[in-house]
Amino acid sequence: MNKKCCYNNRMEVLQQGNCTQKHMCDSLHEIFNALPRYTWDSISDIPFDSGVYIVFEKGEKYEDVDRIVRVGTHIGDGRLKKRLNCHFINEKKDRSIFRKNVGKAMLNKDGDAYLEAWSLNRAKKENAASIDRMKQAEIEKRVSEYMRSAFSFAVLEVEDKDERLRLEEGIIATLNSCAKFGPGPEWNGLYSPEEKIRTSGMWLKQGLNGIPLSDKELLRIRELCSEQ
Repeated sequence: MNKKCCYNNRMEVLQQGNCTQKHMCDSLHEIFNALPRYTWDSISDIPFDSGVYIVFEKGEKYEDVDRIVRVGTHIGDGRLKKRLNCHFINEKKDRSIFRKNVGKAMLNKDGDAYLEAWSLNRAKKENAASIDRMKQAEIEKRVSEYMRSAFSFAVLEVEDKDERLRLEEGIIATLNSCAKFGPGPEWNGLYSPEEKIRTSGMWLKQGLNGIPLSDKELLRIRELCSEQ
């Protein structure tokens, strides 16, 4: 069966309201892999300022397409690019849980005792004594180098805050509820000290057990993507 036939079959199931989580997961990967792809140095090229971002990582596959490894958004209107800059440009892990988790996996893989200090919030005065500024800067640089070389992302324009947050949660929960979805054997997230990251196959912990997308919401995502 060719891809076009498979696509039509999935759409028929979806429209009948009988879409399984497997079909949902297939559809999400199909939809988001078809969108324009951005990298850290093309954030400014995104033609809108509010939305949901879908992250892919080199080497990670879902069947024959790139596997989604993170889903995120922003609360304040018009802050999509600023949020992405926090992940990829600004070397301050306390402003990006994504950066923080990537660094934790790196340090845990290396058996580096600085993992405990890296996990602390640098802005809190009580943590100041535990922070080695030179070591911190070294890790931030490593994290940046990895993230800029390994990650790419697609973006979905969603202007309404409540809809952004709901679609973010729904996409994450849908992926996590699909038995076929998961990390490859070489995925760096498997070195994370966070069990939820290791088991989910995504660089996040929030929203995993949220409410999966409804058939109507999946159709809404397809509609939004068709407008881009």
